[in-house]
Amino acid sequence: MNTVLVPLDGTSHATAALPVARALAEIESASLRVLYVGEPVLPTHELPHALRLEPDDIHALVLEQVTGNAAESIVRMARECQSVLIVMCTHTRQQKPRGAIGSVAAHVLQDAPCPVVLVRPQRGTLPWALRQIIMPHDGTPTSAAALGPAVSLAQLSGAEIVVLHVPTAELPDEADSYTMPQYVDQPQHEWPMWAREFMERTLNLSEQSPLIRTRLFLRRGKPGNEVIRLATEQKADLIVLAWHGILEIGRAGIVRQVLHEAPCPIFTLRIDAPAEHAGEFEAAGRNNFRGGGGDTGIDRDRAG
Repeated sequence: MNTVLVPLDGTSHATAALPVARALAEIESASLRVLYVGEPVLPTHELPHALRLEPDDIHALVLEQVTGNAAESIVRMARECQSVLIVMCTHTRQQKPRGAIGSVAAHVLQDAPCPVVLVRPQRGTLPWALRQIIMPHDGTPTSAAALGPAVSLAQLSGAEIVVLHVPTAELPDEADSYTMPQYVDQPQHEWPMWAREFMERTLNLSEQSPLIRTRLFLRRGKPGNEVIRLATEQKADLIVLAWHGILEIGRAGIVRQVLHEAPCPIFTLRIDAPAEHAGEFEAAGRNNFRGGGGDTGIDRDRAG
């Protein structure tokens, strides 16, 4: 059976990931597995209390305990359990990390064998449901890698996909990229044509699929700022990001900003990750779209 892995460390902050993980496990028809990495090894009956779990929290989940390095243990368990997702908080200590996320989350994000959903601890333990997905797309194949997970989740949950395109001054250097031309002389004619082609190229939609609702937003500004702004305005439940897997200084600036400021959980897909699970998501997305396209709405917001 597919599993969704949730690492908890006994802090109240960490439990913010549990409602999100439970909802995603239900969407994916997966079992929910909670992992505690710590010493000394606790008796099984003491684990719920140590992890700050209430009786209702432990319903329909499996509790695991291991010792060793936290990040390495999480990655190893995800691999052994063939987890489809890891859901965890960006940080769990009272003091905020200097960067966007804590050291454990950063290592898991870079080494995990499956997509990682990061939850900011500020969201607390309120129930979570998936109704709207924000998918930033700059027209490059890299950002298109997020299509598979977004479509799969939308199909299974009935959520709407909101695609955000923020054109930049420099054209993408990736092959097969498709972005907005710098000048649109007749926006009333050229914008609808461009938007339609963009959605067809990136989402491969056709008019026969009633199962996925999509909208396209065009924004002017800094991409990270616009992702945060749109997610806040639309009251999004999830942001789906594809990235290259490098968190070094000077790299992944948009990913860092979104992780630090997002008003909702972030689904991250590392494109150089082992393809066994990412490929399943992408194949599901392609198969879902081949049956036809969704109810495609197009909104334009030329901020600035």
